[in-house]
Amino acid sequence: MTDSAIVDGPAPGLRVLQRDVSQWQWSPDGRWLAATDPVDLDGQTVLRVYDHEDGREALTIRGREVLALAWPSSEHLLVVRAADLGSRAVLHSVPDGGVLGTTSLPGLTRARARISLSATRHPDECAARALVTPGRWPGGLRENVRQRSAYALSLPDLAVVAAVEPDTWTALPRLPHVRPAVATLSPDGDLVAVWLGTPFSADMPRKGAGSLWMVPWSGGVPRKVCSSGDAVESVVFTDPSRLLLQSTFGLGTVRDRGDLALVDAARGMVLYDSRRDAEPDDSAGRLGAQATVDVHPDRERAVLAGRQPAGAKYTGSLQELDLGSGLTTSAAPVALPGKVELGMSAAYTGDGDSLAVLSGRAPRTALVTLWPSYADGALPGHPGWSVLLEGKKPREARLTRSPGPVGVTVSWRIDGKALRRGSLTPVAERLAWITRDALRELA
Repeated sequence: MTDSAIVDGPAPGLRVLQRDVSQWQWSPDGRWLAATDPVDLDGQTVLRVYDHEDGREALTIRGREVLALAWPSSEHLLVVRAADLGSRAVLHSVPDGGVLGTTSLPGLTRARARISLSATRHPDECAARALVTPGRWPGGLRENVRQRSAYALSLPDLAVVAAVEPDTWTALPRLPHVRPAVATLSPDGDLVAVWLGTPFSADMPRKGAGSLWMVPWSGGVPRKVCSSGDAVESVVFTDPSRLLLQSTFGLGTVRDRGDLALVDAARGMVLYDSRRDAEPDDSAGRLGAQATVDVHPDRERAVLAGRQPAGAKYTGSLQELDLGSGLTTSAAPVALPGKVELGMSAAYTGDGDSLAVLSGRAPRTALVTLWPSYADGALPGHPGWSVLLEGKKPREARLTRSPGPVGVTVSWRIDGKALRRGSLTPVAERLAWITRDALRELA
């Protein structure tokens, strides 16, 4: 055990992790924070698990570069590490750190990976299945594109139950220059939802809708749900049959357009697609490269923070969306002051009772403000927390809903660099979080 790595921040209720991290994940109950140090020159990193209650390190493990982290339960930590011939998945018990299982994942050698888990009814109950895919899953001919494998794992025994090879899927166009795919596991763990981008064209290299497929991981026949979305980066189940698609993949500037789509997989219907349904100036169809979407714990609404056109410039915009009625707006968008390029984000608190909003400020600060609800707005007399962004890229600041009673997490990139694969790559991130006790005092 070491001295506390968590210190109180410049505002009441704001706690800061003193280390730089490259990846991090909260446990489902909000007690444990798993974080990895930036990769060193030897390709090694340290995985640390912090106890939120006292801020001390409960677990420290050194090893190869960590590609992904996930918590199947509050007592199980799934880690995917780089290996000589691909990757390796390891399941640790927390807080003692014992290895409950390990398995090789050959062919999964991307710089980052994604893990999606089947749903559980309680944070102490271990998920039954996990899906591990590359962070960016390329298409194209097998001889032209490597590293295309994904794996379905059973838990907690950590065994490979299926190797998902896109080359065997009739859903994937076998052509060069196919846009990346994004996949996630269904809540019941029986299906893989896959968004596949259509091939690039010479005249419109970045346009054209992709298609959403439901694929049984056990080897059944893929089913096309519908065509929807453009350059989708994330696919999230809002309930067992509805999926929210966010299109921000590949956007480089704040003026780029992003989109949202809501799909009913059971009926094969697109309930909402901002490319088709929204007006040109609608904030729900003008997300931008730094936009964020957070789904409320009740899965019936979502909050979108991005920007909307205001003459020749852009202003911050906050919008709450009703998922039950097909992604319709529940109220008019709220304009947020501040510099859009310095950060614009929103997230519900872990218990879903409040809303936290981050808006950029010059030159390197962001203001995080607690709202009792979207309809009520900010609390009068409480301007929020002023968070110093210690780096040259404050535009990457964002809020994340923390599980359990923790509150919300603020994260932002800094200038830390590590020599990896022959090039200098920014890998460090700073973390702070607002505790639930502070939120109760403000409320």
